[in-house]
Amino acid sequence: MRRIVKTHAPQQLTKWRNDNKDLNHAYEDMLGTEAHQALKDKLLEEQGGICAYTGRAIDAASSHVEHLKPQNQCVGSEDVEYRNVVACFPADGGDTAFGYGAPVKAGWWNEALFVSPLSEECERRFRFTWSGHVYPNPGDHQGATETIKILGLDKEGLRQLRKSRIDGFFGFGARTRAKPLSIADARTALARVDEFNGNGRLQEFCFVLKQLLPKFIEQGGE
Repeated sequence: MRRIVKTHAPQQLTKWRNDNKDLNHAYEDMLGTEAHQALKDKLLEEQGGICAYTGRAIDAASSHVEHLKPQNQCVGSEDVEYRNVVACFPADGGDTAFGYGAPVKAGWWNEALFVSPLSEECERRFRFTWSGHVYPNPGDHQGATETIKILGLDKEGLRQLRKSRIDGFFGFGARTRAKPLSIADARTALARVDEFNGNGRLQEFCFVLKQLLPKFIEQGGE
């Protein structure tokens, strides 16, 4: 995961909440409104177009608004609280066909055992390997262990996707770039790999690449 730093809720959401505070409206009542569109746009913008849980590249058509604390666990106005939502893959939040991510998390909730993408420690609680696997860091960290399990972060489909992006970035394998990434380019990449580009987007799995780049440099590119 890459840590998400929340700023301010979009004005349209704040207005919608204020207009409906006495009506006890829920998230479903906001669907299709200007407030909902503004909310999703803001989430995609602050996340740089990557899924809050998996790191996959997403856009408006391939993502949904995900509740960190599931709607079935929310009380009061928590299900329309800006700090309780993120943008996640896939478009249909109930589509479990991929086997990982927000849909398989479903209604599970245990705040003590969930490493949230909003937490300051989320980036250091997962260890990624060249093969695309992910492990808790440290190995006995209960929250990271449970989060990997609940979100299916080490499922084969997601692992293979991560490995493909790793291979392509570093120039490993016969189907990638003509030559491997140089050490000089790796040092340059390390300083920029998790920065927003000119279009306001982050590189897919940037937090994985950021973790592997120092190892690549230390090993001399081998």
